[in-house]
Amino acid sequence: MNRDVLKVGIIGCGQVSRVGHGLAIKGDKRAVIAASADPDDENRENFVRKFKVPGVYSDHREMLEKEALDAVVIASPPWLHREHLKDSIDAGLHVLCEKPLATTPEDVNAMVKMAKGHDKIVQIGHSKRFEPGFQRIKETVNAGTLGKIYQMSVYWHYYLPDFRVGWIKRALDILKRRGIDLEKKYGTWRYFDKRAGGGDFFDHAPHYIDLMRFFFGEVESIYCKTRRFIESRVHEDLACAILTLSNGSIAVFEKSTLVMGRPNGFEIGYIYGERAKLAFEAFQEYTHKPMKLKLFKPINIIPNIYTPMRIARGRKNTLYFRQMRHFINRIVGDGGTPKDDGSEWSADIEDAALAVLWTLAGYKSAKEGREIGRDEFGRL
Repeated sequence: MNRDVLKVGIIGCGQVSRVGHGLAIKGDKRAVIAASADPDDENRENFVRKFKVPGVYSDHREMLEKEALDAVVIASPPWLHREHLKDSIDAGLHVLCEKPLATTPEDVNAMVKMAKGHDKIVQIGHSKRFEPGFQRIKETVNAGTLGKIYQMSVYWHYYLPDFRVGWIKRALDILKRRGIDLEKKYGTWRYFDKRAGGGDFFDHAPHYIDLMRFFFGEVESIYCKTRRFIESRVHEDLACAILTLSNGSIAVFEKSTLVMGRPNGFEIGYIYGERAKLAFEAFQEYTHKPMKLKLFKPINIIPNIYTPMRIARGRKNTLYFRQMRHFINRIVGDGGTPKDDGSEWSADIEDAALAVLWTLAGYKSAKEGREIGRDEFGRL
């Protein structure tokens, strides 16, 4: 093995590692997956088979102790992130940690303190910052093309029926007996494990709360409603949140697993400004499909048309590949994290902490039936 090639370890061999991080590391010739760790036999074996990983472990601590790694990707469930970050920092490694950062304010704040005392890179996987379409939106907003921003609305839905009852359960049980566990493959712990911190809102709201801060500035308040319609799940399956932002605009975020539609669901949004409207559609990130962007100006109103916006295409320009490329760039010293307009820059641990804290504030709002402001979750 080339000594100049970065040796990366993976903690957690589930879906996001198989179709995201693993492919992105493999696609960058400056790094290799030197080792992986997962306590689940099936996850571990599937990952190793796909990526031909030489170092295979059920215990991440054994991997960190025995392997001469340069960096680690933490892709475990969020309630394990604090432990895995501490162990990776103690091993002296660069870290790319998946979002959500953690599930409690205590873990979030502890992880921020850990990272501040670490002399290596700690990057958080808010991967949507690396989607070319969202970076084009950032450039457009900062260029003043939309003028004063009034509102951002996001509708992110896909349909997941109750697969713990009826014919769906029977079909899944048959597949499981034949060695095909779809629940495990697609990470359904998000719906049935209380440790997950919440349902789809907890898993996905941090993405867009982070993007709202990326586009417009700080969040000032949140008001949220949640519902749980499918009783076999332990968390909500529908959430609607209204956020006020420091630029004076309002953001609406809807997340649900109850809305019927195409197999991969739909993720659409609009940004309304005084001079123009920008519409976007993002696709399931594992498909590595580019976003669609449409710009509507006053001149477009009468003919009822829009101006399409061009963005970089190709698999290596999709978010996981760009995120990993940026992480490796930082390690080898080829580019940092300039927070310039339209630049490719990563979320630091404080960005990720704020995304989680505002998501938790949303749950508090839903529970207490009132708006939650910045002063209620404190300062980092």
